[in-house]
Amino acid sequence: MLLLIKNNFAPLFSKTHLTIWVIGSVLAATAGPFGSHGTYDFPTRFLYWILIFSISTVLANFFGRLAKRMVGAHRPELVDVLKVVALVVVFTPVLIFLTNTLVPENTMADPEFIVYAQSVAIVSAAICIARRVLPGFEEVPYGKAAKHVAEKPEPIVVQPRLTRRLPSDFEGPILRLAVRDHFVDVVTAQATHTIRLRFLDAIDEMDNVEGYCTHRSHWVARDAIIRAERIAGRIFLRIVNQDLVPVSRKCKTQLESVGVI
Repeated sequence: MLLLIKNNFAPLFSKTHLTIWVIGSVLAATAGPFGSHGTYDFPTRFLYWILIFSISTVLANFFGRLAKRMVGAHRPELVDVLKVVALVVVFTPVLIFLTNTLVPENTMADPEFIVYAQSVAIVSAAICIARRVLPGFEEVPYGKAAKHVAEKPEPIVVQPRLTRRLPSDFEGPILRLAVRDHFVDVVTAQATHTIRLRFLDAIDEMDNVEGYCTHRSHWVARDAIIRAERIAGRIFLRIVNQDLVPVSRKCKTQLESVGVI
């Protein structure tokens, strides 16, 4: 949970954002927009505006991410509409509370919710438009969503040559290989396919997949390995489908050198 919060909100607390918040709050407290000038002392007005800048920015970031998950980042107009609506509903009561608490004699302190809601909607919409128009803020500008790829394209996965020997309904990836007489078991998360092939040839046809021989009869893909386990004095590798693959003494040294065990 803490990692999720850090990943999502840490950029907001960078030096650049903090500098903008402080400078914006100082300017707002000095200029006194919306009739706030002359109401109480400067420190109170500064606290009022920095709270408004900070809370609204965090909420806008959260609602923006939520809207992108709901409708997709490739629909910027709808994302921003949802963001503005959410800010009006959620931030307007916060604005009213801050105004009536910190600057109760402010000329902005109007009891009507609609007055605050209009201000929040106008300012939020203006900022959303500016972020889409100015370069460097949003990846998907208005009117270009159809031509712009919001997410990174999925990488093309090149299957190893060994898959050509498997049935057409094969579903990868290949987790491990095991030899039985003159046959090789090709193990995936869904099934085990048995083919007639020399074990060394089967390993050779796993050409673009990183893996290791753990035993003279076993080969395992690196990405399939979860951890090493010692059972009854013997070492095994636990892989993602929960199979246990034995490790021989001969192969142990190599596996230790690459950090597998």
